[in-house]
Amino acid sequence: FAPAFSIPVIRFALMLHSFAAVALIVVIMVHIYAALWVKGTITAMVEGWVTKTWAKKHHPRWYREVRQKQEKKTE
Repeated sequence: FAPAFSIPVIRFALMLHSFAAVALIVVIMVHIYAALWVKGTITAMVEGWVTKTWAKKHHPRWYREVRQKQEKKTE
């Protein structure tokens, strides 16, 4: 497959691939760090639920939507 391309194109593809790999590794590391740093996030991912306080702090619009749905059910 490589003989179908010139040397400069192969070098450019290799450089682009390397930069993309480094960028992906950095993004994954930041994602893991953020998940560990924000208390309650791991519980949300593993157990599938969050506390009301966590939802209100990190996702206020979603919290309001859920509360409104709950209030409509109780009426």
